[in-house]
Amino acid sequence: MPNNQKGIFLGLMLMLFCIGATAQTTSIEVGRGTYFPSQLLEILRSEGVIIAYSNDKLPKTPIKITKKSLEVDELLDILVRESGITVTQKGNAYVISYLPQIQYSLKGIITDNTSGEVLIGASIFALDLNAGVTSNHYGYYSLKMPPGEHIIRINYIGYEPYTDTLFIESTSENKDYAITPRIEELNEVVVSAYEPNLNIESTIPGVNTINLNTKGQLPYFLGEVDVLQGATLLPGINTLGEDANGLSVRGGSVDQNLILLDEATVYNPNHLYGMISIFNPEAVNKIEVMKGYIPPSYGGRASAVMTIHQKEGNYESFHLTGGIGIVSARLIAEGPLKKEVSSFILSARQSLFDLTLDENSTNYFHDFNLKTNWKINPKNTFYVSGYLGNDRSTNVFETDRIWGNRNVSLRWNHLFGQKVFANFSGIYSQYNYKITQPREAASFIGKSNIIDHTLKSDWVYVINNQNELNFGSSSILHSLQPGQRIPYDENSSADTLILDSEYGTESAFYLSHEGNHEKFKFSYGARLSSLFNFSPGEVYSYENDLPKSDESVIDTTDYRKFQVRKHFIGLEPRASLVYQWTENISTKISYSKTYQYLHLISNTVTPTPTDIWKLSDSHTAPTISRHYSAGLFFNFNKNKYEAFVDTYFKTLDNLVQYKNGADLLFNDNPETELVNGYGRNYGMEFFLKKNQGRLTGWLSYTLSRSEIKVNDLFEPINNGHYYPSNFDRKHDISFVGIYEFSKRLFTSFTFNYNSGRPYTLPVATYNYEGIQVPQYDFRNQNRLPDYHRLDLSVKWHTKNIRPDGTLKKFTDYWTLTIYNVYGRKNVYSYVYDTNELGETEVIPYSIFDSIVPSVTYHFRF
Repeated sequence: MPNNQKGIFLGLMLMLFCIGATAQTTSIEVGRGTYFPSQLLEILRSEGVIIAYSNDKLPKTPIKITKKSLEVDELLDILVRESGITVTQKGNAYVISYLPQIQYSLKGIITDNTSGEVLIGASIFALDLNAGVTSNHYGYYSLKMPPGEHIIRINYIGYEPYTDTLFIESTSENKDYAITPRIEELNEVVVSAYEPNLNIESTIPGVNTINLNTKGQLPYFLGEVDVLQGATLLPGINTLGEDANGLSVRGGSVDQNLILLDEATVYNPNHLYGMISIFNPEAVNKIEVMKGYIPPSYGGRASAVMTIHQKEGNYESFHLTGGIGIVSARLIAEGPLKKEVSSFILSARQSLFDLTLDENSTNYFHDFNLKTNWKINPKNTFYVSGYLGNDRSTNVFETDRIWGNRNVSLRWNHLFGQKVFANFSGIYSQYNYKITQPREAASFIGKSNIIDHTLKSDWVYVINNQNELNFGSSSILHSLQPGQRIPYDENSSADTLILDSEYGTESAFYLSHEGNHEKFKFSYGARLSSLFNFSPGEVYSYENDLPKSDESVIDTTDYRKFQVRKHFIGLEPRASLVYQWTENISTKISYSKTYQYLHLISNTVTPTPTDIWKLSDSHTAPTISRHYSAGLFFNFNKNKYEAFVDTYFKTLDNLVQYKNGADLLFNDNPETELVNGYGRNYGMEFFLKKNQGRLTGWLSYTLSRSEIKVNDLFEPINNGHYYPSNFDRKHDISFVGIYEFSKRLFTSFTFNYNSGRPYTLPVATYNYEGIQVPQYDFRNQNRLPDYHRLDLSVKWHTKNIRPDGTLKKFTDYWTLTIYNVYGRKNVYSYVYDTNELGETEVIPYSIFDSIVPSVTYHFRF
């Protein structure tokens, strides 16, 4: 080759080399945000960088980019440092490889360092790995990480963030963490849709959390802090009004909610016919309401699950907490049985309002909670908890009612090796009711009860930080006494009537998988449930071409004790999917199918203690719910605000409904008074919350419908068309504000508005033995006036903080509450009465028609 040609060739090669070298230092527009390695490598490739890699062999570690643009080498360095990939340069090309590191296990319990109380839902995060988990219902966590030095950060609402640097050098490291509560947090009820960022990342859409940490107390009825009242301030959850038992969740009836107190079923969660819940707030650690996606570990109800976790008691020192108000007085004692090893908490509450009533009044309630715990060793912990509560109410006709709950839970937590956690439980639940009517000619004493004996196990297998298996089983022996009636005395004309007891075994097996893959998080699984009804007694068969009645019975089958009368098996698939668009925005969709084998039989709008529970049998099929939901969840302004929009659609098959004029009290064949229907509930929920600053609070709004169709061949309701259920409320708005004037003075308000619920207006009346009896036509075609109410509260702390910023041993505060500030006469129902002219009058009835002020005092030492 001539010399001049060689010179030209070498010059061209030098130019190409320089161009190639320049390409590696060119600034690339990336943009701030979180990326997975595959996304960053694709950006490099799109900019002309020659890269060889295999997508399925790349780590899934998210990488946070804080600059808008980066040099090629700078971006590659970040990839190597943050994800552990290896970059090999071959000429002008890069070869990407990745050898997964050995994963060790860091596990332990997260607790409060002042009391030893386990913290449920605390987040533990490895900052250098950008990976983390949350503690489960027992405070347990398990985090996978490679050997070496790591920076751990723990966060929990109401607690100081905790950071730890540790060196992992063994395959399994046990590390318990105790974190410090903020001084200003004084154990009040705060309602939150989610903990910070949990609304973005959680695979359980539609979960509401009620924590006992906030800066200001909400205004509650008569100053009684109440967790169920707090739940109604969130979207999709409401009651039927003042003096109404239970909660309606997304249009469901109150018996469609599974309420668990330390895993024990609570059948009636209310005192005073619904004015106050049975849960003493001073004894409660945390409450969750799951109203969207129901994890496969729960079942047996068609609408929602509410889990209440009692406190464990202080492992470090003895404390007394208490309070007194217009309604009740309460006292809580807690402390160590053996320091740092075992603890107890004992609480008692007694009503006081009966002291101000007539001396012959016997209206009261009381409840007791007890819980003890033993940390046998790092792998074994035992728990024993119990509840006892009773109500008594006597009216002007001397009708005396007594009802109450009793629950006992025995639990054993055990760690099997590095990856497996298990909980074993034995549970006893009882609800009983007694009514005495002494003044009638047919005076009587009536009783009913339901008793459950439960055995269950729940297992968690942590595969890695991205995947977790949950599985387990449960079996419940239901024993129901629907009712028995005996004469009050020898002068009574009442007959003795004892309805046949019902027995059944409700069992389930479940398996679920939770995981995440880049921007996707998911949870899916199934629950296989069954009911074997082996109630003894007679079962009637009815003529197919006639409505069920005493006159249409064609045959009787007599079942012996423990002979299976009817059995049902149901497969309940569940799934949820989360797509996280950015750190602050995610979309969630879910599907849940549930079977409900136990039904509350009632023909009243709001449940009463006289209502009975009934197992599914030959005439009463299980209620089947299919629940679909989809929503957009986001945080903004550095988590100062959180919000979501959630939609849902739910269908219900085999809804048990009563016939017009049904008589269900002491009925030995209630199927003659019942029909099956279909339900559909749908709606949209909006939520906006401000988390930081002197002024905090939230706005929630629900737009929804709840409808039923009963197209029975002989007893159709409303001609077989859909009609509003008792729980149908189109609009439901709650507005909450809490303002901190200082560390000692807070004020708050709540405003509630909801559409009037439907009711049935009689079309005529007729006289029967001197009594005006209403006659009805179409059901729930009228509505009560809209409901709205404003409540205010002021909370004042005495000087509880020392100059050095620590809390004094004795702390106390006062709360002034004004319920129904502008004296709204909200109509609860209409009463039909006959005036002096013999004409029927419709009289609106209100529970509270004026302002209700109250003062309460709280202390702790």
